[in-house]
Order: sequence, then structure tokens, then C-alpha cells
Amino acid sequence: MSGLFPFFSSRSSAAVVTSTPRLLSEGSRNAGSFAQRAPRLPLRIGPRSLRERAAIVGIVSVVVVGVLIMTLTGSAVAAGLPALGAIFVAAVWTQPLRRTLIPVIFIQCVVFAPPYHSGKLWTQILEPASRYLNGRLSVETGIGFLAISGQELIYLFLLGLLCLRALRGQRIDAAGRSPSANVLLALLAVSLVTVFALFLWGMVTGGTVKATLFQIRSVIWLPVWTVLLSFALRDSKDFRVIGLTITYAALVKIGLGLFFITQDAWNLDIEPAYMTSHEDSVLYVSLLVIWLAAWLHEGTWQRLVTMCMVVGCMGFAIVVNNRRLAYVNLVGSLLAYYPLLAGRTKRKIKIALLLASPLFATYLLIARTKSDGIFAPGAVLMGIAKTADPSTQWRVLENQNLIYTIRENRFLGRGFGKEWDEVIKLPDVSIAFKEYRLIGHNSVLWLLGVAGMFGFALIWMPIVAGVYLATRSYHFATTDQQRTAAVAVVVVSVCYVSQAWGDIGLGSSLTTILMALALALAGKLARETGAWTADSRIV
Repeated sequence: MSGLFPFFSSRSSAAVVTSTPRLLSEGSRNAGSFAQRAPRLPLRIGPRSLRERAAIVGIVSVVVVGVLIMTLTGSAVAAGLPALGAIFVAAVWTQPLRRTLIPVIFIQCVVFAPPYHSGKLWTQILEPASRYLNGRLSVETGIGFLAISGQELIYLFLLGLLCLRALRGQRIDAAGRSPSANVLLALLAVSLVTVFALFLWGMVTGGTVKATLFQIRSVIWLPVWTVLLSFALRDSKDFRVIGLTITYAALVKIGLGLFFITQDAWNLDIEPAYMTSHEDSVLYVSLLVIWLAAWLHEGTWQRLVTMCMVVGCMGFAIVVNNRRLAYVNLVGSLLAYYPLLAGRTKRKIKIALLLASPLFATYLLIARTKSDGIFAPGAVLMGIAKTADPSTQWRVLENQNLIYTIRENRFLGRGFGKEWDEVIKLPDVSIAFKEYRLIGHNSVLWLLGVAGMFGFALIWMPIVAGVYLATRSYHFATTDQQRTAAVAVVVVSVCYVSQAWGDIGLGSSLTTILMALALALAGKLARETGAWTADSRIV
């Protein structure tokens, strides 16, 4: 027993017994000296901390405001709004920003205002939400200095909260966060500096502040939101959650759009020009190609079923939304994705394309004269280059004016706050869009006229760097999820640039947040895969 448990041997037990009185006497003396040295505990609770006092004041204020609203309006729902708002602010204040970004992005992807509507769902819920989220708050609230939209205000608040946490040394957002590629962060800073320089250049050369505030929204939010997402989201796994969130939001949006067409527009004998909005072409096409790439990379039966469901819904939405630019985005995305493929998958796709090319050519030839049924997408694709309709003719003339503006300001640009030169007089559309000369439908040509060649290159350099980092990450990737994430960056970039060329893509909040997500993902993915290491030099 003593050999197995030496602490319980007879010799050790006797030693413990004989030393016990001595230990007790020493312990009592030490306890007495400690009692003389130890400070006395206060009998009353000290003053509350600043955080506790602020919380008490906030709770009392919310209660008082709720009681006043209840007294004045008699509505319990209205009286509960301050409490709900306080709960939301408290949740955002205490939680990591990534948990707030997920519902914000979901709502931003879902909310839209259909072109024709009569039901209560639109007039009481979606249309007011769309106005406050995407429209200027100065128009909706009557407060002149709120020349931004609701979603811009939300992102500014989140960015300010992120900066405040960084200054206070809080690591609630930094915990587990992987770094981003330094080259991307540097180019984002250069883009912001260039926008500020063009703002000053425009003011010096005769621009107006009101016009500048209208124009600058098209280019300033992409670098700002990319920085916010880069520091609020941890790694590519967070972006995967965001991707699933955007997919669910797109499916909800498609369901609402179909409900609008069947229950509202068709009941009024109206054939709407589109189902949801122009900017949703980027959303639908990007998700279609990304989920297709996910299946090609993994190749499981489970992924095949999911891919078919998502791709089918997105393809149906593209057809029903009836935007010609969506087909350009789709073809461009597939052409950009094809060179990234390698091995057996690429050979199979090449053989399939060769076999299907005669059928596809025949389909397009038939679609030139037949535009209904299954030939409707082909007819839309073949009619992209046609200039017979007044809208296309108007844009062709507008592009000529934009090109003339570029020639007159090809190096430094004319800066923000000015209209483009209307050398060719266009039909007056100021009744529907009075600021039409402050921005062009072709956002690329317009930005070239504003910034010149040098300024344009510096503003758009983050997009070029994002595609470069994503392409390198695809070849450095070790998992299928990383390859799919790299494809997502390339696809969103192609759709964003195509939308900017064919429509007012830079002014869309939805396309901008999708592009910001893609750039932030490119920076994270490059560091995770080793495509851009910490010691990689920018120059």
C-alpha cells in the first residue's frame, strides 16, 4: 500500500500529525498579521460607473418617450417603437459587426419597389422601405442636410462604431480575423484620395456642392464599404455565410416579384417592363454562375440538387425580369470563368461546347425572327445591338456627348460638380430625371470625363487588383470552397463592370455592396491561400 500510495504511508502520516500543531500556530499568527495589513472593505457600494449611469438614463428616456407617444397617439405599437429601437442599438453596440451586417445585407437585397403596384404589401411595406433605404432621406424626411440614403447612413454608423472600437482597444471584431492583402488596402486608400482630389478640383474650376454630393455617391462608397467589410468580417467562412444569406434574399425577392406580377400587374392588365429592378441583373447572374461553379468544383449529388434549384430560379428570374444586359453579364461571366478551369472538367466543357455550338447558332438564327416562348432569351440577346427603339437611340447620342467630354478633359478630367457637355441636343427628359446631365447611363464613359485617364485608373485600380488577387487565389487554393470564392470575386467584378458600362451601374447601392463584398473577399482569400503573403511588396 505504501509503495503504491506513498502519501498515505504510516511514516508520512505520523509526520503530518506531529507537524499539525506547529502549522496551526503559524497559520494563526500569519492570519493575525494579514488582518492588520489588509484594508477594510467599504460598508457601502461606491459610485456607479459611467456605463451604468448611461444605461439608466437611456432606459428612463425610452420609458418617458414611450409614455408620451402612448399619451399623444393612443397607439401601443407606436409607443413600443422607441423600446425596439433601443434594443436594436444595444444589440448592435454589444455584438460583433458581422452579426449586424448579415440582416442589413439581407434586407438590402430583398427590398425593392415594383414599377406598378396597388396592393397593401407594396404601398404600406415594401415601397416605403425602399424609399427610406435607397432614396435620399432629405426628400423623405424634409431634413435638408440628410443628402444620403438610409442604407448609407447605416453603413456610416457601422463604420463609425468600428473606428470607435479600434480607438478604445476593443477586440470584439478583431478576434479571429484574418488580415487582408496590403496591396488592396493601399489601393483603396489611393482611390479615396483621388476622389477627394477630384472634389477639390471640381470646386476650384466652377463645380457646385449640390451637384458634387449627387455625383460623388457613385464612387466613394465602394472603397468605404470594402474597408468596413474587410475589418468587420473575419475570413472566407464569414463570406460564405454572407453568400448563403444573399442567395436566400434573392429567392425571397423572386417570390415577391412573381407575386407582384401575378396579383398586381396582370390583374390591372399591365405588362411591366421588368419584375424587380435593373440592378438585380448583377444579383441573379452572379448567383447563377457561383452556384454552377460550386457544383463543378465539388461534383457531389447533393450539390447537384442544390445547384439545379438555385440556377433554375435565377435563370427564371433573368428571363422574367427581361433585362437585355443580364444576358451580357451571363455570357461575360461564363467567358471569364472558363479560363480558370483546368483538367478533366475543362476538357468536358470544351467538348460539350463544340457539340452544342451548331445547335446554339441555329437557336440564335431562329430567335432573330421568332421572339416568343423558348426563343425569347435569344431574341433579347440578338436585339442588344439594335438601335431602333428610342431608348437605345437616346443612349447612343448620350454616349457621343460623353466621348466629346472625355476628349476635352482626357488627362485630368473636369472634376465633380459639373454637367457633361451636351454637344448633340437630346430630347428633354428633365421632367422624369432632372439631374440627367450630372451622370451618364454609361457610367464608365461618364467617370472618364469626370476623372480623366489618370484619375479613372486610380479610382478603379482596386477592382483590377481584386480580380488579380482572386485569379491567383484560385490557383493557390487547396479546397473547393476557396476556388468557388475566387470565382465569385471574378464573376461579380465582370457583372459590376458590365452593368456600369450598359447602365447607371455605379449609382446602384445593391451592385456597389456586392462589389465591395467581392473586393473584401479577394483580400482575405489572397492571404489565406498564400497568393499574397504578408511580406509581398506592393511595388
